[in-house]
Amino acid sequence: MKKINRPQLKSATRLSASEMNRLRLSQNHTVLTPEQLDKLASSRNKNPDS
Repeated sequence: MKKINRPQLKSATRLSASEMNRLRLSQNHTVLTPEQLDKLASSRNKNPDS
């Protein structure tokens, strides 16, 4: 069996269930690019939950 090493994520943050539900992804697999992640992070910072 092929072993996949866990990546070292420097800027990853855990998302709550409500934050995950707010993400609208298509039914197809979505490739998240660094630019898309920056856009998601900036929109998340503009609209904090608390």
